[in-house]
Amino acid sequence: MIRLLNAIYKLGKLYLEKEGLNEFEVLLDNKNIGAVLSIDLIEDDSGNLSYDKVSQEDYDTHKKMLYLYKKGSSRGANISPSSLITDIEKTFNSKFLKWFENNQKNNEYFKKCYDFFEDNKDNIISDLNEVYESIDVGKSNVLLTLKIFKNNQYSYLGDIDLFKESFIETSFEKFYKKGSKEIKGESCCFLCDEHKTVYGLVASALGFAFSTPEKLGNVPGNHILNQWKLLPICADCALYLAAGKNFIEKYLSFKEFGLSYYVIPTFFFDSKEGFNKLYAILKSFEKDETQNSKDEIAIENKLFRLVKKIDDIVEFKFLFYESSNSAFNILAYVESVIPSWLNKLYDAQYEISDFDFFNESNLKNIFGNKHTGNVIDLINNNEKFYKCSENDWFKRILRDFTFSFSKKIYIDLVVDVISNKKLDYKFLMNRVMDKIRSNWRNNEGYALKISVLKSLMLLVLMFKLNLIKGVESMDIDGEFSLESLLNSPDKKASFLLGALTKRLLNVQYRELGSNPFYNKLWGLSLDQKKIKKLYPMVINKLREYNIAYLELEENISKNLINSESNWKLNRDETSYFFVLGFTMPYFEKNNKEEDDLNE
Repeated sequence: MIRLLNAIYKLGKLYLEKEGLNEFEVLLDNKNIGAVLSIDLIEDDSGNLSYDKVSQEDYDTHKKMLYLYKKGSSRGANISPSSLITDIEKTFNSKFLKWFENNQKNNEYFKKCYDFFEDNKDNIISDLNEVYESIDVGKSNVLLTLKIFKNNQYSYLGDIDLFKESFIETSFEKFYKKGSKEIKGESCCFLCDEHKTVYGLVASALGFAFSTPEKLGNVPGNHILNQWKLLPICADCALYLAAGKNFIEKYLSFKEFGLSYYVIPTFFFDSKEGFNKLYAILKSFEKDETQNSKDEIAIENKLFRLVKKIDDIVEFKFLFYESSNSAFNILAYVESVIPSWLNKLYDAQYEISDFDFFNESNLKNIFGNKHTGNVIDLINNNEKFYKCSENDWFKRILRDFTFSFSKKIYIDLVVDVISNKKLDYKFLMNRVMDKIRSNWRNNEGYALKISVLKSLMLLVLMFKLNLIKGVESMDIDGEFSLESLLNSPDKKASFLLGALTKRLLNVQYRELGSNPFYNKLWGLSLDQKKIKKLYPMVINKLREYNIAYLELEENISKNLINSESNWKLNRDETSYFFVLGFTMPYFEKNNKEEDDLNE
């Protein structure tokens, strides 16, 4: 986590320099503001206040430091008097006026302002309503703020030292204050290595909690007031960290397939040159997204487009998180992911989605002639949420097989793939079969076929990228075929028996309008013993209908004999290859589907 904070700190410094921003600007909020309503006061040479008017202006991002807007508590005042308008009277009383009420004890000037607004609020609220009703900013927010005319000029909040100092002081409290306790001291900042006042709650205030201060053993002396000794960060570096987080949230924050995550870049050589290249790419994307705001796939593929344009002068850290209200929980963290690996991952997904086996012509054999599109089209047409593209579908498919079982397992598997770490084959097969058995029990034939296709694509990807452990590797070089997967007699026997069983059920449905044999398949919990028992049951039932599939039956017999003393598949694997044969198209070499014994 130390390396993470250091990376964000450096990124913040580069960002502020590139944008030419004042470091204090990172303390401010900018929530899609379109217009500003200002309560304009006049202050005479004696310090007396009088009400002038309510003025309106377009919001200007260059005046952020003048408006001093930063959201505070949802039930209380903001960090300054500036507030977003919801309802005029409510905003004025519970946000704007409330700020002066809360701060009147700290300063005589604030008390004077509070008394003035309390005495004149009816008139001011009336004028605010009149001006507010006359403006049209669409879906943009409107900001309420204050200007004071003195010495022949208007001053915004950010021009007045009292308001600016109060704003900065209050903004910094989250970095060191917990209730009535102040967690700070004098030490060397671990980021800039300068000896100064340092704070102990900077990381947690920004959402990167290093430890829980209240838990015994996490801080020196088991006392919360010593938290600053564990991770001392000065005020300047806290702002750079905030700037780095702002950059990440603006340009490198992603939400897809139920995951929220940041991608944090670090640079191998010249950090400034690397950042400038990254910044130029991201700004070009920002322009494209503004022009093509309805192209969701293009926007969601931003990371894919980024790694295609940037080389290995940079590496990425991935931080997966969940947030609700003020809580920010880190779920997983990945170090040192280089663009070349992500490119390989994206390219492999695109190549596999374009295989003939997963394209329209073959899917018509599975779903019928009315089907159109490849497997990605099939997934997206049957899913309202979490749609995927041809170059980034592995997370979507992993989610289908693991999320309902455990969100943590899902994230861990995604992390392993991104980190180029191998997945356990038997565990993956267990999760796959859990989903497939659920489809089977619920007699969800269409969903069953989709689940089998998804699992097959996922396995092919894992084998192609050598990301599977616990099983003999399968070389996926060029076009995929089922023959490359069925590389042992036990796999072939299970697969071919699945194909034969499907033919029996087709015959039953044709003859009876139902397929009662479906309930004799042990809920797809099959092993070698049950496969050997099932084979004669299927043959005998076919003979009752005077039908044989001679070549298919011969192949099953041969592979059952060859695998007799060398059956390596466990229950999940046996069931998987059976259901694969049950759902995937299989044609004998002579292309003759059945032999009628009555002929």
